[in-house]
Amino acid sequence: MKVTKVETLSCDAGWRNYHFVKLSTDAGIVGWSEFDEGFGSPGVGAVIERLATRLIGQNAEDHERFYAEAYCLTRPAAGGVVAEGIGAIENALLDAKAKALGVPCYQLLGGKLRDRVRVYWSHCPTWRINHPRFYQPAVTDLDGVKRTAAEVRAKGFTGLKTNIFIHDDGPLRAWRAGFGVPFAPALNIERSILRNMRTHLEALRDGCGPDVDILIDLNFNAKPEGYLKILRAIADLDIFWVEIDSYDAKALAWVRDHSPHPIASCETLFGIREFMPYLDARSMDVAIIDGVWNGNWQAMKVAAVAEAYDVNVAPHNFYGHLCSFMAAHFAAAVPNLRIMEIDIDRLAWDRELFTHAPEFEAGHLIVPDRPGWGCDPIEEAIRAHPPAGTGGLIQYKSA
Repeated sequence: MKVTKVETLSCDAGWRNYHFVKLSTDAGIVGWSEFDEGFGSPGVGAVIERLATRLIGQNAEDHERFYAEAYCLTRPAAGGVVAEGIGAIENALLDAKAKALGVPCYQLLGGKLRDRVRVYWSHCPTWRINHPRFYQPAVTDLDGVKRTAAEVRAKGFTGLKTNIFIHDDGPLRAWRAGFGVPFAPALNIERSILRNMRTHLEALRDGCGPDVDILIDLNFNAKPEGYLKILRAIADLDIFWVEIDSYDAKALAWVRDHSPHPIASCETLFGIREFMPYLDARSMDVAIIDGVWNGNWQAMKVAAVAEAYDVNVAPHNFYGHLCSFMAAHFAAAVPNLRIMEIDIDRLAWDRELFTHAPEFEAGHLIVPDRPGWGCDPIEEAIRAHPPAGTGGLIQYKSA
């Protein structure tokens, strides 16, 4: 089964765009993957187009050979956008190979350990605050925060993740200084942020009750001193994990050593080499792995190394439905799974874009048994929703 063509497609996804790889073969089998350019990664599509020229005529089943060759060709600038392009092609090759064999992708990853995967409702109620045009009902105050948390419980989900918000200084808004909103590059954490964070978390707890886990994602929005101030300010609250991004493994380990809550991290890292300093330093309790960025075959390697350190993993997943299925296959096959991220708030046209949508039961995602990832984009629908602007962080900041 030889690769005959590799294309990229994009479509409007509200405040960002969805991006896809379509890999055609001489057997008539098409492999699909989804990738992202909105989370600080402009240019992934260009990387895919350049690397695809080396793939034409190659065996679509030899995804590890492709990875090895692509890494050799890009070694001087490994990681970042280049690694994301390699990962996107790897995931499309996995889909094609599994379809050719007539098996789900989890069979290529070692087989299924679980039929369903516990998930948490991510960006709750972040999307309804930040992007009310696309995610309804809009949340504009603490009552709305409580109602959304109550909805999480009513729909049977057992976990939710939120972000940093300011409630008492003008309209309700996100505080995302690490991403330039507001532009405050010192990333200082002042008393007002601590006060608002407690207020927000307490409102969520009031709404969801005692049996729903609450996670908070601090992203890159502070420095070690600020993270420590936050952890001290919420030390008495019941928190499943605090998510922190840092490019300094030792600094993150210092924060973890002083934290009353479990620390999850590493969603922006690529490959075993980048994860190793964090595992050696015992920087996190849970290693978050982005299989969309890394490629799920490479993600399984990272998870295996994390297992040797007695560290569980969680897939990073806040994209379209195809990415959710890709994450579900990883989560089904990896032994040391903690939990899976997923966005429950969806665009009005999401269902038009994909052959299948995730199915849930008692707060768990049902792992599909269909060949490949078990979900394909629908080309006609993608072309009916052309991409709008750059999408993602760059467009959002300018807006």
